[in-house]
Amino acid sequence: MNVVKELLLSGKTVIGATASPSSDTAMLADSGLDFLLFDTQHAAVEVKQLSPPIQAMRGRKAAPVVRVSANNADLICFALDAGARGIIVPMVNTAEQAAAMVRSCKYFPLGDRSNSGVRGDWGESKDYRGYLDMVNDELLIIPMIETLEAIDNIDEILSVPGIDVLLVGPSDLSIQLGVPLD
Repeated sequence: MNVVKELLLSGKTVIGATASPSSDTAMLADSGLDFLLFDTQHAAVEVKQLSPPIQAMRGRKAAPVVRVSANNADLICFALDAGARGIIVPMVNTAEQAAAMVRSCKYFPLGDRSNSGVRGDWGESKDYRGYLDMVNDELLIIPMIETLEAIDNIDEILSVPGIDVLLVGPSDLSIQLGVPLD
């Protein structure tokens, strides 16, 4: 269901590009890319602006992935309600922060994500519980490692159930390591 997660689990490389609300996301989503990344942390874009470009990707090859601006349940919920199939959260420094991220992404019983009906392009399910379980299984959850504190806590962060992959934030991490952008 989630091509990016499926490729990563099979050990393959995934390739994506950044997109914005003004991008022709339908064309980009069929261009051979595996994902389109919408950045709401370092772009002048708010999560609630992403519904139209993400909806234009429905039924197409590439999966929409959203980097929210902070590890806040409401921002994560807005991105997921817009149809994100992957969530990236910046500055995840502890296992507790990683666990909070996972809880915000997953429906009960694995999390406490608020439900507002079927969202995104997840495919068919036999019933509503099946839909919720499909989303819980297929959603790609990616905390960003960008600080020395995160490096010190990397094993604990990786032990949090539901984390699929880590994304190193090279700029912020290089600054903390004393080698800015090197």
